Amino acid sequence: MYCIIVTLIALAYIFWDVNYFLRIAFTIGLGRLFQKKCGVNDTTTIYGFCTTQDVDIFLKHMNNARYVRELDFARFHFYDRTGIYENIKAVDGHALQGASSIRYRRTIPIFSAYKVETKLAYWEDKTLFIEQKFITLNDGFVRAVVLSRQNLINVDTETLFRGIPGADQKPECPEEIKHWLQAIEISSARLRKKE
Repeated sequence: MYCIIVTLIALAYIFWDVNYFLRIAFTIGLGRLFQKKCGVNDTTTIYGFCTTQDVDIFLKHMNNARYVRELDFARFHFYDRTGIYENIKAVDGHALQGASSIRYRRTIPIFSAYKVETKLAYWEDKTLFIEQKFITLNDGFVRAVVLSRQNLINVDTETLFRGIPGADQKPECPEEIKHWLQAIEISSARLRKKE
């Protein structure tokens, strides 16, 4: 019996990123146990620690791929704490990453604690724009700033925000998102010409 269990665990780790799913469950579980629900205008926070599994080839700081991975955990946490996830699930909808823009300001050194702050910066009928910041705890420095565009599938923002505080007043589109959307459109037009 012991060999079967070890084999199943080994196969799970070979075929799936088990730690990714465990981290999502852990992050959402902690949020549900120890944090209150919030509105769409609130900022949520998760915490992380740069370990030897997060570093790049120089073994000194977090590699670029880990930032993107941490964004998933922080975004899922935000969706759960605001009630967005529950509303998406109720209509069998999805929120898919459509684009992201990361500005790395300074590296996160190995063995450093940090937090990821997530907030909804703006929305359109079928799109959410999320801003996330990586901040090291020892100095409060914003190490990276990320904008992501979440495309809504089978759901619109009216349904998505039903019963969630703060959704009655849509924020004005920030200047940097306007410029980013223009850059995305220019890129899309150029790709359409090639096709």
